[in-house]
Amino acid sequence: MKKFDLKNLQGSKRTLRSGSYATVLAVVVLAFVILVNLVVQALPSKWTEFDISTSSLFTLSDTSKNLLHELNSDVTAYYLAESGQEDTNITRLLDRYADESSHFGWQQRDPVLYPTFAQQYDGAATGSVVLSCGDNYRVVGYNDMYQLDIENYYTSGSQQYTFEAENALTSALAQVSRTTAYKLYQLTGHGELALDTDFTDTLTNAGVTTEELNLTTAGSIPADADSLLLNAPLADLTEAEATLLSDYVTNGGKLLVVTDFTTDTPRLDAILESCGMTRQAGLLIENDANHYPYGCPQTYLLPTVQSNEITAGVGSNMMVYTPIAQGIVKHEDGDYTFTGLLSTSSTAYSMEGYATAETAQKADTDPEGSFDVALAAENTTTGTRVVWINCPNFLQGTINQSVSGGNAQLLGSIVNWFDGEQTTAVISGKSLSAASLTVPNNMIIVLGLLFTIVLPIVCVVAGLVICVIRRRR
Repeated sequence: MKKFDLKNLQGSKRTLRSGSYATVLAVVVLAFVILVNLVVQALPSKWTEFDISTSSLFTLSDTSKNLLHELNSDVTAYYLAESGQEDTNITRLLDRYADESSHFGWQQRDPVLYPTFAQQYDGAATGSVVLSCGDNYRVVGYNDMYQLDIENYYTSGSQQYTFEAENALTSALAQVSRTTAYKLYQLTGHGELALDTDFTDTLTNAGVTTEELNLTTAGSIPADADSLLLNAPLADLTEAEATLLSDYVTNGGKLLVVTDFTTDTPRLDAILESCGMTRQAGLLIENDANHYPYGCPQTYLLPTVQSNEITAGVGSNMMVYTPIAQGIVKHEDGDYTFTGLLSTSSTAYSMEGYATAETAQKADTDPEGSFDVALAAENTTTGTRVVWINCPNFLQGTINQSVSGGNAQLLGSIVNWFDGEQTTAVISGKSLSAASLTVPNNMIIVLGLLFTIVLPIVCVVAGLVICVIRRRR
């Protein structure tokens, strides 16, 4: 008769118990991994995906974020692309838009599965994005999102594209989400500069309609004038025009004035003075090399863009250019409150005798300090809002292009403030060319030693230590 082995039985129980523990632990770990994956998948892409592209392809600008945060109506973007043929640059960007606002969502529409979908929208085709808000829609074509770098093509012969999708999508978003029409009149009849396409495109993309207005021939300011623009007049207003404009401002009008300080405009100056703003005598000279372009005269100002509600639409990495400018003095003893938009450095000065000066040397009597180049005045009682930019070149296309659209960006932001509604301006395109990674020679040696000598030695030593520990047990 075989003897019952109690010791083996106890060992089997321990083995069974250990196996049960291992099984339970494996199930718990598996469940935890599944749960973590479900949670991660539910998180917005901005928390699970990181933009490490050299040009930050999928990082939204402040302009786009501000617009998305202020959405009050639901906007749906339809991306027309066949399944498996999607452009990941576009889909990732749309994910970023959706992450910023609960009022924005996007869906893919496969032309094969939905053959008649594109027919509902004029201009829609495979590769395009349709933004819809109620009865309003805008079509952003594929060629609007990818543009050939013409300058690089003609200089080097290589075809390099820039990713313009954010500018195109945000412009379309502003247009479909605007609930009311907005009209800006450009005053004429005094040699004013016409707006270049850089600025008219900015306003059009923002849903703003522009029209010229001659106060002398019109005899009145139209009732649909949401705001007025007087761009660097070469002659003063007539008495009748000054009366019309003064009444408009007094009764809550919105006015943007760009002036040429070499032109004598006493009637216009009187209207600005009624809003608490006067000219700082002299020509602004900048002593801080960071506030004017390298190799340019010290009168070609790159002023500081003040951070406030009015300049919120200007990207933090953008500059504004105001060559040949004069300062503005604010008088805070009236009914207006003031917000500085553009200002010089604290080392700038105003050369009062610039007309006869042969050099930019500061005179003892020239005032020194930080000067406002652009200033906003608001009367909260009447609703009046006036912005004065004392630089005749501010709204010139060549000046705007010198700072990659910074001046147009500020114009769009000022219109936003006039209207009390976020629009869009210029968002710079992003290069699709990948920057090459260059490893220095000394780093190559270090990495070579690390992977061919150091790490193998560490692995061998670790193995020997583990073997010794196991034998001692």
